[in-house]
Amino acid sequence: MMQTSLQGLAGLQVSRLIVGEFRDSDKLQDFERGLLTGLCQVQMEEFVLICFREFEDDTDTLFNCIGNVSTVRLVDLGLEEISQVPARSKVKQLECKKCSFEDVPALKLSLFKELRVLRITKNKRLKNFSQNFEGLTNLEVIDLSENRLTFSGCCSPQFQNCPNLKHLNLSFNSNIRLTGDFANVKNLLYLDLQHTTLFGPGSYPVFLSLQKLIYLDISHTKTEVKSQCTFCGLNSLQVLKMAGNSFEGNKLAGNFKNLSH
Repeated sequence: MMQTSLQGLAGLQVSRLIVGEFRDSDKLQDFERGLLTGLCQVQMEEFVLICFREFEDDTDTLFNCIGNVSTVRLVDLGLEEISQVPARSKVKQLECKKCSFEDVPALKLSLFKELRVLRITKNKRLKNFSQNFEGLTNLEVIDLSENRLTFSGCCSPQFQNCPNLKHLNLSFNSNIRLTGDFANVKNLLYLDLQHTTLFGPGSYPVFLSLQKLIYLDISHTKTEVKSQCTFCGLNSLQVLKMAGNSFEGNKLAGNFKNLSH
């Protein structure tokens, strides 16, 4: 019935199309292969798919008819993997909220070459970040907040050839180890790490290469500042939030002397 209804939209132009349910209790049973084929003849600016329990064989047809939509939001879905990405996709903003990923699907997402904004949030099963983003030259914003990520080697290896990344949000995750290697993301302006247990900051200057950064939030990250050069290199910093952390001796004053603002 839903597939037939969507086929009846052929030829229409819509700003936003929402398909699904709005409450978990009414979550549709499953997403069948080819369900969205009727949308191939619909011109949309934004498409929202909400509240489906399961996807048939992690369907490879999800993006077949929405690859030319500028904004795609996938909300509260039993989606474990990103479906096949069509060639020359025009998706510029993609949100995956409350999905069922266990690993950040960076390889598949790297096929969205026009992507500018990516948000993967509130995924309770999302713990791993073993894949790397590659070749997303238009990407400016990544929000991976409110998951359960635990990974090390942050943050250059995860973003290969993503030179325009400006905003990175890793807040409200589990454990992240910063190595000080930000070579691939040296143009970052905003970095939010609040309420994520961090390893690395405080002992040595892990932010040294982020000379363009203007906003840094490391509040409630269990960071113990032992070095007077913890914030060395942050020459453009305008906002620093660090509530809930501890400073050894006179290291607080020493760190502020090393900031230019």
